[in-house]
Amino acid sequence: MALRVAQVCGIWFWLAFAFFLFVIFHQSNLVLPTPNLDSPSKFHPSISSPSKPLTIQQRISRSETAWRTSVSLRHEMASHHPKYPHIPLFPAQKLSDFSKTPYTLWDFFPATWTCPHDIQRVGRLGDGGKWVCGMSLYEKHRSSSSQTTNPNDDITIYSFGVNDESTFEAEMLSRIPSAQVHAYDFSVTKFGPQLSSSHASRAHFHKYGLGARDIPSRTPPFYTLQTLMKQNNHSYIDILKIDIEGSEYTALDAFMDFYDVEGGGDGKLPVGQVMIELHLVDDEHVHFERFTKWWERLEKFGMRPTWFETNLLAVTLGEGKTDPRCVEYVWVNVRDERSILLGE
Repeated sequence: MALRVAQVCGIWFWLAFAFFLFVIFHQSNLVLPTPNLDSPSKFHPSISSPSKPLTIQQRISRSETAWRTSVSLRHEMASHHPKYPHIPLFPAQKLSDFSKTPYTLWDFFPATWTCPHDIQRVGRLGDGGKWVCGMSLYEKHRSSSSQTTNPNDDITIYSFGVNDESTFEAEMLSRIPSAQVHAYDFSVTKFGPQLSSSHASRAHFHKYGLGARDIPSRTPPFYTLQTLMKQNNHSYIDILKIDIEGSEYTALDAFMDFYDVEGGGDGKLPVGQVMIELHLVDDEHVHFERFTKWWERLEKFGMRPTWFETNLLAVTLGEGKTDPRCVEYVWVNVRDERSILLGE
């Protein structure tokens, strides 16, 4: 009898022990689940069977969706301001303003359209250098100018506002054998010392200003962008760089007027991409409503913001507190049928 009891107790002991082990392993698997090596994580695509890379057009389509979303958010955020459309450019001037208006003018216009290619910094670090969408594509471009005299076969670069700093122009000429740079600045007489003499044949400087109308009698003379293109026998600009200290608004107004359908144009700007520094130096003439209408008119022409950089020198130079009134944007023209950026 004692032996039978011992046998029964032994069986129950091992059953209880087995159940105990089952519970322990089951609970530990809940706390620290065993990785499933056969099923890739939803956050990390399988390396052995990668998804097909997006085409350029698919990337552009995604960027257009992101950009349209940002436009909707822009209008929504602006409409909530009690003084809309007369919104201050920098409404949060005190800490107590932050909870009500945690933004500046620039926050309404983020760079939400992603360049579908590489984007590289060209020129010096700091003021003067620029970001270029698809730099590698321009480098690969081969001019057919050896067989033809058509200037539109080259990579045509217009640069307004040279001052004495030409590292951007120098590097573009150095890296793009087919580039021709046409630079304009009424305040200086030539390129900066950074430009090598070996590139002189492809670098063209004019002591002209860029304006809203042609004033050839002025000293120095001022011309519209469309007039300068006509003088150079150009129908297209691959890269347009503008840094003209606040005159960019009226200058581009005139350019848009010329190509607007209502003005007899085809509704398309003959420019591939733009590197521009925007300045807020005259709040009376460039206020929120004026800036928004100007910006959205450019968007209707196909310009999309693909890069944004605040020029902090405008904040740090001088004495006392100042607002960030100078920013750099890069725009890509999505309606441009001739752009090398939009092809596959």
